[in-house]
Amino acid sequence: MTISRLRRTLSALLLFGGLGGSAVAVSAGQPAPDFIRGGQWFNAPTPPTIASLRGKVVIVNLWVYSCINCHNSLPTLKRWYDTYRADGLEIVGIHTPELSSDRPAANVAAALKVDGISWPVMQDNDNATWNAYNNEYWPTFYLIDRRGVVRMVHAGEISSRYPQAIPGLEAELKKLLAEK
Repeated sequence: MTISRLRRTLSALLLFGGLGGSAVAVSAGQPAPDFIRGGQWFNAPTPPTIASLRGKVVIVNLWVYSCINCHNSLPTLKRWYDTYRADGLEIVGIHTPELSSDRPAANVAAALKVDGISWPVMQDNDNATWNAYNNEYWPTFYLIDRRGVVRMVHAGEISSRYPQAIPGLEAELKKLLAEK
């Protein structure tokens, strides 16, 4: 376990009352927590909020650029963004660092450029949004409907290496986009 992971685990234990506490990850059927700024926004002249995204279907992607599983998931996200954006899809990346090298804004900006990421990304250096979602894994994808309700959560890589979740996620995405 890395030092930063240990810190997050200890913080969650303190915040939610220890091992027997009431910490519950955000799950399907719950309102999506808002984004708590922990650093710079990229690709967003006006930082989005869950409220400002109402009317759109949103994928909130909690990730870090140094994570290979996160990186491998980008082609799937890019394909969905290119395919469904005109139908009302928005992706919001929440970049939550694991390593000290993940923290500088210049490093995040460089990674976004190299990876060709054009959707809004928020730097979550304080783990505030990570904690609001009570997230545990990189990457995790929260599929949110047009009303701001989480409809599906997937933790783990979505790629040609691990394609099992892609059909179910994409089917739910299409279903949500069809809802008006």
